[in-house]
Amino acid sequence: MKTLRIPFFKNQKTNLLLLTGVCLVLILMVLIIQFFLIGGQNKTLRKIRIAQHIALDNYVQTLPVDDKISQIFLVNIDGKHKYIPVEKTGALIGNPRVGEPLVPGGVLLFSFNIGSSKEEVIEYIQSIKEYYYIHNKVPPYISIDQEGGYVNRLRGITDMLPSAKTVASEYSLEEASTLYAIQAKQMAELGFSLNLAPVAEIETKFNKDFLDTRSFGSLEQVASYGTVQIQQFKAQKIGSAIKHFPGNTNLDPHTGLPEISVNANELNSTYIEPFKRLMPYADAVLMSHARINVTDNPAADSQTPACLSEYWVKRVIRGELGFDGLVISDDIFMNALVKNGYDTEKAAVSAVNAGVDVIMISEKRFGDVAKILLEHCENDPNFATKLDRACRHVIEYKIKNGLFRYQLIGRNKLGPMYELVPCRPEEK
Repeated sequence: MKTLRIPFFKNQKTNLLLLTGVCLVLILMVLIIQFFLIGGQNKTLRKIRIAQHIALDNYVQTLPVDDKISQIFLVNIDGKHKYIPVEKTGALIGNPRVGEPLVPGGVLLFSFNIGSSKEEVIEYIQSIKEYYYIHNKVPPYISIDQEGGYVNRLRGITDMLPSAKTVASEYSLEEASTLYAIQAKQMAELGFSLNLAPVAEIETKFNKDFLDTRSFGSLEQVASYGTVQIQQFKAQKIGSAIKHFPGNTNLDPHTGLPEISVNANELNSTYIEPFKRLMPYADAVLMSHARINVTDNPAADSQTPACLSEYWVKRVIRGELGFDGLVISDDIFMNALVKNGYDTEKAAVSAVNAGVDVIMISEKRFGDVAKILLEHCENDPNFATKLDRACRHVIEYKIKNGLFRYQLIGRNKLGPMYELVPCRPEEK
């Protein structure tokens, strides 16, 4: 057998040029092979994404109207032992005693929903999920305000969780990461999928009486400790809703309407910036009821509460900040709205028109509000499109957090075909 020999020349420079040329050819060949391999992989991934996009569209389009409208509600419920719905779909047509169960897309638990042991909480949350599954309802996300400190709905069920202010002042980032990792793991075991935390507002003299110990403190503290908290919860497939965008005052929105007056520079540096830092990691933004007057920007909406304002939702959050997660209103039963010309029905319609995805209601019943939204959908195609978009955002969040899965149902000449199917309660 003859051995392939690379010719060598007496001239050392010629040999070096020859070897360099051979190496360059080999490198080029490797790059070409990688290009075609990666190109093929990317093409396959694109086909999968397109097929999954189609499956999501099909799922949303074929949802019954009551389920579609229900998706945009985050509602508190009764009990702490076994879930029993309190409304029927007949509420949407003015006959609340008939029809299938009317259940919200998201469930919000308060302290009175929490049993005396971990086992009781698990059993209760499991009963919610099983009820939805048995009755062929869109699986719900289970949420709670678990900030730490005095906003602690799971006291005695999970490990101690200090307030944000205490964590930022007494814990290193590494210690905070461990603290939040433990809390997130315990909450995942209980069955939660969304935490309405952390507070992303910087502490100032204008809000510290209301926020108290709920803020991490400075911009850098909010950005660093908030990121650590969100990432540890994300690792357990629990989403985080940063709040309350773009900020609050010392006036409690449960009692009145906060009014913020700032120039554009202060708005961006003090109010917007902490949210901007956390948005790349967060799954949701929870809106404030505050009205914001930007003194040197007449284009900014200063008349409408932020959670009902198209300017603050679409132009600022979606447009300027590029956030594509869930946008959640604060509780529309708060006096900040109710006592200032926004009853619950008007607030809900305004929220959908503004581009809000999820309407929070602290009451147990949402049928009357859902009925108003249904009437608007029937009479206004643009409103119906906005509600469809909100519903789609909610379903996308549920997919991301493991409440749905894409099931391969076949292939055609364009690639794979998928169906979006709810996960069984024990799968999440």
